[in-house]
Amino acid sequence: MKFLIVAALFVVTVSAKSVRINSLNNCGGPGAPITFSGSILTDPVPVPGVMNMDLTTVTSVAATAADGLTLRKVTTRTTDNFEVPCLNGIAGTCTLDFCTAIATYPEYVCSLFPPDVPCSCPVDAGTYYAPEAFVTFDAAWLGIDGGVAGDYATRTEIVSALGAPNELVLGCIDLTYTLTAA
Repeated sequence: MKFLIVAALFVVTVSAKSVRINSLNNCGGPGAPITFSGSILTDPVPVPGVMNMDLTTVTSVAATAADGLTLRKVTTRTTDNFEVPCLNGIAGTCTLDFCTAIATYPEYVCSLFPPDVPCSCPVDAGTYYAPEAFVTFDAAWLGIDGGVAGDYATRTEIVSALGAPNELVLGCIDLTYTLTAA
């Protein structure tokens, strides 16, 4: 579950003030071992600020530090197709080892976990419901090219064997939302 929730966190990006598009969609293929459902509750999202979500993650696989799982996040400001660079090691467009992300960035990742689930590896297979999940957008977002205000899309994938011929996307979540400078 943590695995899925962390993926959701990495997917989050910035959106525009005037257009109110917010969605949380599972983008894993049929039979994907990790799936997501829920809704974004805050729109537009003030920056700095938080985007609240009602998030459910279902995983049929456990995740351990030895599994070599990677979070691959791509965040794009859709109004001008600007790919947000990796900010502070985890926000924007970043590729990170799954368990390292949990250990290194708990202030960004653990808010996606249900309160009764430890924010650490290993993550057990199961169904996890986090009705008070949130993603933090800190002041680093204010410095991106073109400004923070806009509509954004973030795709976060949980990948096994990244870059290898046998690379496998285990789970995927798409987020679309709007950000505005606070």
